[in-house]
Amino acid sequence: MEQLYRAKLKEILGAKLKEQEPLAPYTTFKIGGPADFFYDAKTKDELVLAIKAAREAQSPFFILGGGTNILIGDRGIRGLVIKNSTQNIAIRGVRGSMEPGSNKRTVFVEADSGVPINKLVRFTIEEGLSGLEMQLGLPGSVGGAVYMNSKWTKPEGYVGDAVYQATILTPDNTIKEVSKEYFDFAYDFSTIQKTGDIVLSVVFALLQDDKERLWAIANSSIAYRRGSQPQGVFSAGCTFKNISKVQALTAATPGLTTSAGFLVDNAGLKGATVGDAEISPVHANFIVNRRHAKASDVVELIERARTAVKDKFGVVLEEEIRKVGEF
Repeated sequence: MEQLYRAKLKEILGAKLKEQEPLAPYTTFKIGGPADFFYDAKTKDELVLAIKAAREAQSPFFILGGGTNILIGDRGIRGLVIKNSTQNIAIRGVRGSMEPGSNKRTVFVEADSGVPINKLVRFTIEEGLSGLEMQLGLPGSVGGAVYMNSKWTKPEGYVGDAVYQATILTPDNTIKEVSKEYFDFAYDFSTIQKTGDIVLSVVFALLQDDKERLWAIANSSIAYRRGSQPQGVFSAGCTFKNISKVQALTAATPGLTTSAGFLVDNAGLKGATVGDAEISPVHANFIVNRRHAKASDVVELIERARTAVKDKFGVVLEEEIRKVGEF
């Protein structure tokens, strides 16, 4: 099958197309086998070109952003992996009072989907724009953050809260603008997880605010992350989604907690290891690669934690981490 689309991909994408590219270095987990084919898209035009090429060649494809929240299988990914390295950020417009010192203006900032979310957050804070400051320290890209509706809890805020509209590429190769409502944002969810739409860029609606106040909020978020989450390690982020309040009530979890990390910890799994994969001693909802972990080690550890939590609390944890490729 590979030979059927190989020639077409090379014809359309040319010398930039790589073969058997190791993928582990492109992920925060540092785990995973190679891509059959690999293309690094630096602009939105290149991103669209690569997606259309894969579709024309009838090749499977996967878009790789910041490499967070994913576990790539040890055998890698079949077909074409498109690295989304688009990087543009721009102020697109202002609405509201233009009086000096007024805090009533809404400023619209557009970011390519490949922009690291931290780069965007820092840009908006330096421009004195509020709405994303609590996300400082969030790993990954703008596209991934919208796809997952990434969140932070202290203070609480979802990336989707600040979205105004986005430019997407649909499964039939139509480029169109859609409003925030199109995404149907919810906890760890946006509708594009089901539709197959691909985000090319996002416009955020942000409010003018005091830059020093925004940095204080951002630095507070960073401090909390550093104090409560493992730092300086290879990890994909949270392994499991928190359970719902209804599940907590039904299972009568201690203190009616919804925290997946608390449940894994109290099931006795904190610090557990399989191979070189470990459930973090700092936060039990993080699995870390101590250096040479395989995807199979992580999968085994996930199942061990899920089973232990089910046996003790009667709750089945759902993964937040996304498995990609062949295991």
